[in-house]
Amino acid sequence: MSNIHCPMIHGGLQINLKKDHDKIYVNQCCLRPEQIAVTDNIWNNEYFDTLRKKNDQNIWDNACWTCRANEKVNTPSLRTGMLEQFGVQTNLSGPVRLDLMFDIGCNLACRTCGPQLSTFWQRHLKEHNIKFTSPRPVSRVDDMIDLLRTLDLSNLGLVVFCGGETLLGNGYWQVAEELARLVPNANEKLIISFQTNGTQTIDKDYYDIIEKFHLVKLHISLDGIDKRYNYLRWPADWNQTTDNILQLKQNLPVNVMFLIEETVSIFNLYYQHELATWVEQNFKTNRLGDAANHTRHMAEGIFGIHNLSNDYINSMDLILKK
Repeated sequence: MSNIHCPMIHGGLQINLKKDHDKIYVNQCCLRPEQIAVTDNIWNNEYFDTLRKKNDQNIWDNACWTCRANEKVNTPSLRTGMLEQFGVQTNLSGPVRLDLMFDIGCNLACRTCGPQLSTFWQRHLKEHNIKFTSPRPVSRVDDMIDLLRTLDLSNLGLVVFCGGETLLGNGYWQVAEELARLVPNANEKLIISFQTNGTQTIDKDYYDIIEKFHLVKLHISLDGIDKRYNYLRWPADWNQTTDNILQLKQNLPVNVMFLIEETVSIFNLYYQHELATWVEQNFKTNRLGDAANHTRHMAEGIFGIHNLSNDYINSMDLILKK
């Protein structure tokens, strides 16, 4: 049996404050669907301990199906990627990776998203008298900072900010500045990542915060080009977005890296090559020549590729045979 040690199970921590105005929900990996409500045992609790012991025994948990499926067909997974970055570590006193969720403020209504993660989606539905159930748009920046102060961050190597849109306002920058204060030698070892739709600029006032970290990564969500992008990332405009990210590439401090993150769904499965070509021609590196990666993940829910119609599949078969 191969070793399936997972750095996310042993060293990952997702903190979700967006689901509720008072409660804290945690998980160990952004790909695992379940989240448990906790009060004070954020890092060590019965649920986490059980999962860690199971992983120590080389047993796949049912909720780890995404990584298991990828590895079954020899495709890199989040587990293998984190293993390359952090290696094998157990009995940790605190997380090596944090995924932080505390604000749903967003300026787009993307097709594969919804009101649970976007204030713009909420506004659009309200304007058209469409009922929905989602958290009210309350930012819990202060709550997140208070929680981080209770954790042992001595092992921390990576923080991922999950939106909403993380470059709107200054909430995420407040948390970043606090992390730089809390983490020893943050400028030598800590990487922070912003999941962003690429429509927002970064004010020069924040450059000093960026330079307090080893690396800052912008994970830019692009699912297509031109009119396809405009449809999927409404009401963003392809030309404005690409102009903006090219300006970011040219002007941000040199410790900023880029990643193009593509959500593959029933909307764009045919057209992945178009974005891949654009990235290769226009956004292959940052301005110093460091690689700008292009990754893909699958959409979940009704727009996932498991919901492709038979007509769609048959049409794709015909195209592939030409």
